[in-house]
Amino acid sequence: MHKKIITTALLSFAAVSVNAQIDSLKVNFDLRTRGELDNGARTLIPKGKSAETTVLSRARMGVDYYYKNLEIYFSVQDVRTWGENTSNAAKNQNFILNEAWANYQISEKAGIKLGRQILAYDDERLVGGLDWAMQGRSFDALKGVFLLGKNSKLEAVVTYNNDDNDTNDLDDKELYTVAEGGEITKSLQILHYEYKNPGFRFSAIGMNNVLQAPSGTHFDMFTVGINLSKTLQNVKLFGSAYYQTGKNTAGQSKSAYQFSVNGDIAWTPKVNSTFGTEWLSGNSSNTSAGNNRAFSPLYGTNHKFNGFMDYFYSGASYFNSFGLNDYYIKNSIKFNPQTSLDAHVHLFTSNGKLGNGLSSYLGTEADLVFNAQVGKIITINVGQSLLFAGDGMKAVKNVAEPKGLQSWSWIGIKISPRFRIL
Repeated sequence: MHKKIITTALLSFAAVSVNAQIDSLKVNFDLRTRGELDNGARTLIPKGKSAETTVLSRARMGVDYYYKNLEIYFSVQDVRTWGENTSNAAKNQNFILNEAWANYQISEKAGIKLGRQILAYDDERLVGGLDWAMQGRSFDALKGVFLLGKNSKLEAVVTYNNDDNDTNDLDDKELYTVAEGGEITKSLQILHYEYKNPGFRFSAIGMNNVLQAPSGTHFDMFTVGINLSKTLQNVKLFGSAYYQTGKNTAGQSKSAYQFSVNGDIAWTPKVNSTFGTEWLSGNSSNTSAGNNRAFSPLYGTNHKFNGFMDYFYSGASYFNSFGLNDYYIKNSIKFNPQTSLDAHVHLFTSNGKLGNGLSSYLGTEADLVFNAQVGKIITINVGQSLLFAGDGMKAVKNVAEPKGLQSWSWIGIKISPRFRIL
């Protein structure tokens, strides 16, 4: 089945003529360091436990080469927690290939991209580059891009995953064991359509995950969704809706949804506010074992949503759980072209019923971030987040006696020069 998917995709991208570009070679660097004081990020910190200080860093270099209708790009990166290796370490286990792809422009309206690449669609709710995390996210994929008209395009993506060691495979099955977003995806297929003109944007996405259970059995889990945005003078409206069906890796029948709507109001050229809500369906305490009602934002850039403290859908956390209703206000103030302040407040409740008489209220989070641009290539961010947890949060995080106030403080510096050699 999977070979048929890949063959069909390859044949569908075949075409003829050439759109020439001038030869060039470009280089970019992404150097960033972030220090964090964790006193309750990602999960509740219990009473008596001290806050933990961590320093993270990324050193990434990318090279972009154009020759006529061909573009070749690769980037390598070192991602580390300060002190995880000795000062005289003989081997570097942190150095990896982030991207390595070739993009061939078949014609003015069709192109094909093959290799390790970042996939990001819409607001990155379902599929995104995860750039907040030092390691980011990239896929081994084949992608075709087709321009359907002046304002619309279609993208088709297919991936196929395998372990590097097949000695433990069953006689009649190839086993795959790498879990992401709470699921083990053997093959991924995406179809994304986008239409936009000034002040309006519409997109639709269909994503099929061919999942593999530990026994080697395959299941299909399908996600379909739409995104809409409309700008009316000083107001921008946005809405999205997704539905998931099929079966997950555990063989449970999936029926889940995501819904969000918000309005962004520009009070002045320097001050704006966003009022909105997002609902992600979840399981209840009495949901039967054979069913799953929890929506999975599988490859989303989840740090953008539901609070900066990453209590929900970060890494392997909170997937296939009780779901989430998020009611929020986000404010932004620009002091000048170089500095700004963001202030967000989220109120969280569970979407599914927690049981045991527990209220659905999970907690309230407040995020404050100061942003400063120093010259053209240096960015400094300073953040402070506070979480006031309810009894429901204690239950879903399984921390009976947390500290009364959860907090997370951080400062980040990013240096990102770009230049052209040829």
